[in-house]
Amino acid sequence: MKSLREKTDALLTLQRAQSQFAILFHLLGTGKTMTVKEIASELNLTPKATERATAKLLEKGLILRASFRDGAYTCDSKQILLALLLVVSDISERLEPPVKKETKEAEPTSS
Repeated sequence: MKSLREKTDALLTLQRAQSQFAILFHLLGTGKTMTVKEIASELNLTPKATERATAKLLEKGLILRASFRDGAYTCDSKQILLALLLVVSDISERLEPPVKKETKEAEPTSS
C-alpha cells in the first residue's frame, strides 16, 4: 500500500512536469515498450529532455525498465490505474458532506 501511495503522490505532481506527463500518458495510451529515442521522436521532444524525464519517472516508480529490451521503458498500467483510483477515492471522501445522524423525536401520543 505504501508504494501505491507513493505512486499516487507522484501522479499528483506530474501536471507541473509536462514532459513527464506526456511520456507517461503516451506509454499508457500506446501500451508499447519504447526507447528514449522512440519516445522523443513520437512526442517531438529532444532526446536529452526525454532522457531526463524518463529518469525522473523511473525514480518515481511510474515507469519500468523493460526486461526484454535494452534501453527501453514500459508502464505498468494496472499500478497506475490503482493509484488513480486511490486519488479519486480520496477526492470523493473530501467532497462528501459529513453524514448527520438523524435523531428520532418522540412523537406525541394522542389521548
